[in-house]
Amino acid sequence: MTFKDRYLKNKQLLLEDPTLNTNNKKVIEEFFKFEEYKLKRKQGLTEVDERSYKTLSHYITRIKNLTQWLNNKDWADLNEEDIKKLIDDLEDGVIKNKYGRRHEDRSLYYQMFCGKFWGLIKKNHIAQGIIDEFSIRGRDFNKQVRFIEFESFRKVVSCINNPIQLCLVWLAWDIGENIGTLLELEACDFQRQINPDTNEAEYLVILPREKLKRSRTPRSELTNYKETVEYLDIVLANLKPNYKEVSNKYVRGRKLSEYYSEGRLFKFGMRSADKFLKRAVELSKVRCMPGGEKVTWKDLRSSMACDLLRKGWSIDEINSRLGHSVASRVITRYVTYLSLDRRKPKAKVHQSNLRKLEFELDKQKELNKLQGLRVENLKKEQDQMKEEFNIQMAKVVSELKEMLKV
Repeated sequence: MTFKDRYLKNKQLLLEDPTLNTNNKKVIEEFFKFEEYKLKRKQGLTEVDERSYKTLSHYITRIKNLTQWLNNKDWADLNEEDIKKLIDDLEDGVIKNKYGRRHEDRSLYYQMFCGKFWGLIKKNHIAQGIIDEFSIRGRDFNKQVRFIEFESFRKVVSCINNPIQLCLVWLAWDIGENIGTLLELEACDFQRQINPDTNEAEYLVILPREKLKRSRTPRSELTNYKETVEYLDIVLANLKPNYKEVSNKYVRGRKLSEYYSEGRLFKFGMRSADKFLKRAVELSKVRCMPGGEKVTWKDLRSSMACDLLRKGWSIDEINSRLGHSVASRVITRYVTYLSLDRRKPKAKVHQSNLRKLEFELDKQKELNKLQGLRVENLKKEQDQMKEEFNIQMAKVVSELKEMLKV
């Protein structure tokens, strides 16, 4: 199901919900009308695109949560005390996510409270005042690093035997792009070629703007691993329409070919991808470092970055491969954890010591050379003195012989 289909269906269900506060329904309807128009104009589009429908779908989820947290109360009747309690409950973890933990990115809700959403009921200034007064950020900017090493990745891979799934896992490790983008890639996004330096096959993976998160930079990346090439060869050579029935109960009876084109590499969605990765992680018993969390698709992206850091790639090179801006500081958390910068002073001391040893060695070589010349000169002088001595002795012997004859 496309994000457009999902959004239109869920929006209709939300607005037709008989239990939802009538006045809130009017606000929701007006808000979505505004957001649809804004997203279209902001991106310079003639129609709302899939990425915008994905954004709108997330709004539906947040609005449902907000309705539940406020017990379906009319938002127009909210006062400062109600809004402050809501923000405090989010910050203190009283309101939890589906995993039973505090919402990690609460700023998404605060943007709605302070923006157009509650601006329609003239309550946004109250939320903005509370957030400004107490400097509430609503997002954890010091998240702990999470990654696995390449050997651990191979353990996960060894628990998967489907070539299509293996292709997706190797792409996630190799290219390091978000799983949502990788699932949308098609045959036209891959160009096979021979690397002129190694004379080995590789793929140029094109990551176009319409398939990326809006914050990502459109780019093309070369594969680094031969396994990625091998599984891409298999998958691309066997692309065909999938006529299997959709398992989603809301669209049962329809074929997968109606949703996924023949050129689509992975004819399944996020739920299926999460399911097979979770199974492989459980079988391999691999956990993230350093906290021991279960491995997710996002962790493969950060793990790729760590692996390249250890192999000597620069921060700018890795940011470029991840689609981050050059000024992004996300990767520096991993540099700090891996102590790569801390090793630099030690490396400099080591290099300085090596240079000193080289200097001393060169100096000793010069001394040895001079000593050798001195020894050679002394030997020449001794040979010359010996020759002169022999000449003198021969002369003396000759004179003695002449004297004896007389």
